[in-house]
Amino acid sequence: MIASVSPRASGSDWIPKALFGLGVDAVLGVSVEAAYELAVGGPKLLVVLPITALLGLVLVVIGLVNFQLFVFITIAVRASLDITRPDLGNSGAAGVATAGASGLDPAGALAVVFMVASLFWFMSRRMAKATSPPPSVHRIALAAFALTGYLSVIASSRPLVSFLEAVRISAVAVMLAVMEVLLVDRAAIKRLLLAIYLSAVVPVGLTLFYIVLHKPQFTSGGFGRYQGTFSQPNPFAIYLTMLIVMGAAMLPHLKVRVRILMLVLMAACVVCLYHTYTRSAWVATVIGLVAVAVIGRRKLLAATLVASVIVALIVVPTISQRFEDLASVAGGTTVNAQGNTSNSLAWRFDYWGQVLPLAYRNPLTGIGLKMSSFETTVAKEPHNDFLRAFVETGSIGVLAYLALLWSMILVARQGLKGSGPGFDRSIAVGFAGCVIAFVLISVVSNVITEVIVLWYYVAFAAAAYAVTKFPQSEREPEPVDAAGVSTRLLPSPPPA
Repeated sequence: MIASVSPRASGSDWIPKALFGLGVDAVLGVSVEAAYELAVGGPKLLVVLPITALLGLVLVVIGLVNFQLFVFITIAVRASLDITRPDLGNSGAAGVATAGASGLDPAGALAVVFMVASLFWFMSRRMAKATSPPPSVHRIALAAFALTGYLSVIASSRPLVSFLEAVRISAVAVMLAVMEVLLVDRAAIKRLLLAIYLSAVVPVGLTLFYIVLHKPQFTSGGFGRYQGTFSQPNPFAIYLTMLIVMGAAMLPHLKVRVRILMLVLMAACVVCLYHTYTRSAWVATVIGLVAVAVIGRRKLLAATLVASVIVALIVVPTISQRFEDLASVAGGTTVNAQGNTSNSLAWRFDYWGQVLPLAYRNPLTGIGLKMSSFETTVAKEPHNDFLRAFVETGSIGVLAYLALLWSMILVARQGLKGSGPGFDRSIAVGFAGCVIAFVLISVVSNVITEVIVLWYYVAFAAAAYAVTKFPQSEREPEPVDAAGVSTRLLPSPPPA
């Protein structure tokens, strides 16, 4: 296998390296098997069961030896796991078909393994009397929202489905808690960011492979759409949005070789984002990048963004075609074979009117997480996080959700005010752009229960919170050139 480590490494360093190599080899080997089975049309259960068992075993061993490595590997592989879900399909009915598998697929199993491992890790820290930083307001708000998910089980018509969804959200809250403790220095932050962007290799690579073959994974509105390893194009697009926005913020402060690799990955992400045909993510990405350019005072980025948008609208006509049906929200729309209007915005307005009355069944704690999909004839999620929080978790849940959004803004503000210049501030600026994109997409999409997206969002949040905790003595001004690019990280001139 390609990931081999010599046991003769100095001290005990070879142990985590060997385990990392083992984990990479296992994931690569099983991924090849999974890709083959899926390509030849084999049953997904033949793929899911060995992946779940092998990945769980590898992660348990790694977690016992090196918990930080376990966390970063979890981050690196999470984006690739949804492709193994036995119920994954092209129906678009994100709810009824997918609700029952939360605890049976590798992604659900990973959430459970992660929570159990984190529990023992926190217990061991407590026994060792290790100090931990105070929890951020974001961490408290996310934990409160997860708690409302358990309260919603009370009135759920399918308690197990709602409970499993609450567990998945709880795993995200645990991830944030772990990250806030683990990220004690810049080295840990950089390892986290490396794991996040490594997570894109498989889903982005698979998407590019399908694009080259002209084999869309999803059909909607007359467009062939791609979703990588994700369950739907929309969560894949939201994931790409965050990677692009944060990547653009960090780019000038990366070493030259890393910067080149980041540019290549970001270009691939942009190509994949376009092929998701997710309009809300397109708009959110542009606005997020505008925020990065304005907050970070990046004139070159602003000029590049404006030029890119103009060129894209002229050269790629399908972009404007994707927005054409929004011109007639009130009328003039067509109806497809499933009885849905071709104007997805008009469909949303109509569907929101169907979902809202469900809240009156239990206005205090809601009808239960994921129950909107079961209680409507369309059998789809509400495509609005504000409405979904109110209907599924009640007035208590919507208050917790609004507090969560407010906490995002506070953490972004704290990061911008409390971080040092250079790389630290770039993370704060990138997170601010991600928060803006997150809120915008939440109005017309299902973000808060797309747990795969939340894993990476809270990782960025933890990094933005961590950069505010470094001592003032470590915050040295970073020289930049006229384009805003760090000159400290440029190659040194050759000696005379």
